Amino acid sequence: MTSPELQELQRKSGGSLEILKTDVAEDSALSTISRAVENWPCVDILINNAGVYTESESAADFMKSFRINSIAPFLITRALQPQLKKSKDPKTIQITSLMGSIGDNQSGGSYAYRASKAALNMITKTLAQDQKWLTCAVVHPGWVQTRMGGPEAPTPVEESAQGIWKVIQQLKHSDSGVFIDYEGDRLPW
Repeated sequence: MTSPELQELQRKSGGSLEILKTDVAEDSALSTISRAVENWPCVDILINNAGVYTESESAADFMKSFRINSIAPFLITRALQPQLKKSKDPKTIQITSLMGSIGDNQSGGSYAYRASKAALNMITKTLAQDQKWLTCAVVHPGWVQTRMGGPEAPTPVEESAQGIWKVIQQLKHSDSGVFIDYEGDRLPW
């Protein structure tokens, strides 16, 4: 089922937004996504935004967190490399969290989420080293007023999205491998 918010965005787009329903935790997602873009001239910007926040410290929650928050973005990026390589200025943006920062961990807890986002950060930094043709970045969206962020979150969705888009537009190839927030500030690894 597509969220009402996404359906509204699609309606407002006048047909330029296509919705592809897939579950990035499933192996079939890679072929579904690859097939959806195979006839596109290129992919200029890939934003891996799927994420999950689990509360427990069970092995199952750790595996789910890593599968969705770090492994899926890597596999999707790798699957779309042929289309990204066709772009003049290809960028891969991974939506991370400041909670994935080892240098900024002042509160503890949230083990599975923190570890999976720290892994995503490392994967992205490594992609920046290995794929010199690709501009890669991890972007912290802020604590956002979403179902995951909750009503106490101080950042409206629109503010975060506009900030992320501005950061992406200003991102130069020499910035590849950066950990940055939606306001353009560099963050500690």
